[in-house]
Amino acid sequence: MTNQNVKSIFAENLSNLLSSTGKTVADVSADLNISYSTFSDWKNGKKMPRGGSLQSLADYFNVNLSSLLEENKTTHMFEIVNIPLYGTISAGVLSEVEGISADNVKIISLPLAMFSRPYSSTKLFAMKVNGSSMDKVIQHDEIIIAKQDDFENYKDGDIVIFSHDNEYSLKRYCPNEVEGAVLFKAESHDPTFKDIVVMSNTDYNVKIHGKVIYYGTTL
Repeated sequence: MTNQNVKSIFAENLSNLLSSTGKTVADVSADLNISYSTFSDWKNGKKMPRGGSLQSLADYFNVNLSSLLEENKTTHMFEIVNIPLYGTISAGVLSEVEGISADNVKIISLPLAMFSRPYSSTKLFAMKVNGSSMDKVIQHDEIIIAKQDDFENYKDGDIVIFSHDNEYSLKRYCPNEVEGAVLFKAESHDPTFKDIVVMSNTDYNVKIHGKVIYYGTTL
C-alpha cells in the first residue's frame, strides 16, 4: 500500500469519526492542542500524524488505532446511488410510456449493497410496473431497476424493457425460440396474457432500453 493510500484511508476514517461524533475540526484541534491547519491537513489527506498524535486521536475518539489506519470496508456497503424513476412501464400489452421531462423525473436513492455487482449509476434507471403479465416473477406496482447496455450484450432469458413501434413493455427476451422472429415472453398466472412475437423482417423498430437487475416492493 502506498503512502498516499494510507493518507486517504486515514482521512476517510477521521472524517467518518468526526461525522459520527458530531465533532468539528475546531473542536478536536482545540481539545488536543493541535493547530487547526495541521488537523485540517490530516482530515484532507495531505499529511499523516506521527505515532504519538495517532494514539491521542484514538484515545480521543475511544477507538483502536486500526479504526484510524485500516480501510473500513463496511462503509462501502452503505454508499448510496441515485437513480432516476421514469414513471411506469406496462407489464401487460404494449403501451405508451407516460411523458417524462426534466421537471417530473423523480430520484430514488438506494445503497450499493443491494446490487450483486458494481454498476455505473449513469446506466441505471427505475420504473414502476403496471400490469400482471410478468407476475410469476415481478408483481404489479413493484419498482424495477434496469441497466442500459449495448444491444449485443442482452442475453437470452434477460427480463427487459423494450419498445416496438414506439410502444413499451416489460417481458422476458427470448431471441432464439422462434425461427425468423424475436419472442418477448409473458410469465403470468393469468393465461390471457400472450407473448409478443416480432418478426425479424418487420418494418417496425424494436429497441431494448434496459435489462432488469433488481426489483422490489415499496411499502
